[in-house]
Amino acid sequence: MKIYINGQYYSKEDARISVYDHGLLYGDGVFEGMRVYNGKIFKLKEHIDRLYRSAHTLMLKIPLSKEEMCEANMGTVAENTFKEGYIRLLVTRGVGTLGLNPFICK
Repeated sequence: MKIYINGQYYSKEDARISVYDHGLLYGDGVFEGMRVYNGKIFKLKEHIDRLYRSAHTLMLKIPLSKEEMCEANMGTVAENTFKEGYIRLLVTRGVGTLGLNPFICK
């Protein structure tokens, strides 16, 4: 299985995030669960719209456009040759120092 992280694919064994990622430390992020049927992501646009609304509520800026996010997800399905499956899309605030201030993250 290949995992997409910040524009690159990693094997399951090599996929890593920092222990200083605020998603890990404080749950500071958003997620979306999506099903894949017959190689296509079900209601992809609706899922991505909801992800961006959730991120906006948390003042979390996603560095990809919605179109780029859709392409990244479709690319991940293709990279893994999924016909049926589940995608767990996670967006975190990223690496920062300790502390609850969300604006200390890059």
